[in-house]
Amino acid sequence: MVHLSNNKTIGIMIFYSILTFFLGPVVTRTFMSDHPDQCVAGFLLGFTVSVFLWMKYGRHYANTK
Repeated sequence: MVHLSNNKTIGIMIFYSILTFFLGPVVTRTFMSDHPDQCVAGFLLGFTVSVFLWMKYGRHYANTK
């Protein structure tokens, strides 16, 4: 299966990218304002949520055409 084979899977991957690289760091910045590595924690949080969402929902959408 090629993940970037159609617009649906491209949209799903863009959603996970936004979650990992933008929303995760924004969330952790509010809770870890005094910590020097806010973005690293945000990437980890966003990536973890992305993996769980992919395992639960995303792979089913990617398999349907």
